[in-house]
Amino acid sequence: MNNLEKKKENKVLKGVLISIGVIVLSFYSILAIFSLATAINYIKTNEASESSANQAIEVEAAEELDYTGDDFLSGVLTNTDDRAFNKAPTIVLENENQLIPTIVENSSPSIVTIENIVEMDNTPFPVYDGGGTGSGIIFEATKDEVLIVSNNHVTSGDGKLEVVFKGGETVPAKLLGYNSLKDVAVLSVDTNDIDDTSQINIAQFGDSEKIQIGEMVVAIGNPLGTEFSSTVTSGIISALEREIDFNDGSNQTNLIQTDAAINPGNSGGALLNSNGEVIGINNGKYVAEAVEGIGFAIPINDAKKEIKKILDSRNGSDIAFNLSDDRPVLGVTIQDIDPQINYETGMTFGIYVVEVSKNSGAYEAGIKAGDIIYGMNGSKIRNKRDLFAQMAELKVGDTVSVDILRDDELISLKVELYSLKDVE
Repeated sequence: MNNLEKKKENKVLKGVLISIGVIVLSFYSILAIFSLATAINYIKTNEASESSANQAIEVEAAEELDYTGDDFLSGVLTNTDDRAFNKAPTIVLENENQLIPTIVENSSPSIVTIENIVEMDNTPFPVYDGGGTGSGIIFEATKDEVLIVSNNHVTSGDGKLEVVFKGGETVPAKLLGYNSLKDVAVLSVDTNDIDDTSQINIAQFGDSEKIQIGEMVVAIGNPLGTEFSSTVTSGIISALEREIDFNDGSNQTNLIQTDAAINPGNSGGALLNSNGEVIGINNGKYVAEAVEGIGFAIPINDAKKEIKKILDSRNGSDIAFNLSDDRPVLGVTIQDIDPQINYETGMTFGIYVVEVSKNSGAYEAGIKAGDIIYGMNGSKIRNKRDLFAQMAELKVGDTVSVDILRDDELISLKVELYSLKDVE
């Protein structure tokens, strides 16, 4: 091959290489443009999704807080005259940072302070001493009355009850009834005693059956009295269905546990979910030097049942001990362990059987006067309150296992529950 042919061949080869380079460069340029377009489209898609999500939050919140229907247990406003009553507004969120402030703004006017004022004895003239303060939740308002639910331990005793609304107005209140075993009480305030009815805000009750462990909650109440009224704490639902022995000797089951701070005076206040709905009534906390963040609330679904019973009777008494004729009974007359029984038996807890009724399940099972009942269905019976709490969950025809002490012998008996009307 001569030099001329070699030069021609080199030129052809160089041309081929240049063409290949141009093709490769064009391919990568097209790929880069495509990637950029995809990224831009992804950003826009995400922005659109976030916008849709925000709209969904607004719609969902609006639907779940809709005040329709006519059931007061759903927190529905009842207004039959021209007085101004408010209801908790629908929560509409623009961003998550507004969640708790929005809940507080909408719900705190529904929370009142309850003052239990005790008149001091042995004085030449009436002197009132603060018997204690707690919180309450407005759940219904009519032209005649405003109804408030709280804890029994907030309203109990012979004190004079007053309600302080968020606006500061103080009015007298009447106790309609209570359940000492469930720690629920209902108060009534005469609407005519209220100067400014615009301060009346109706709480929205939620569904405590739908709550979940880990769910965010907000507690609103009046710890330490009116000085710290409308205090807000937040946390999560730590556990469900807790059974707790309180320092007043009572035992409660099915409680909500939360790490939201529950302090003295918070009792009777609201535990709210992210929709601003009341899912529980705050009623206690675990107090110990090495323990923090263990508070408890009564599920609102449980409280609704007691509210209805109280409003059906409205006689100011303890519905836990208003026995109906068809209520299940063991058929025994009992008393708590006193020093004499303790001295004779050595038992520090339980209930002493004074008498056994004929035609009762207890009589047929062989329970006798002088026996000490210390357990039922595997649960400890420390006193009459525990027995009544157990019986409240049972029905006529149920068979229960009763543990008794008789002459230093432990005995377990099966007892069928009869109706009160059938027991002599």
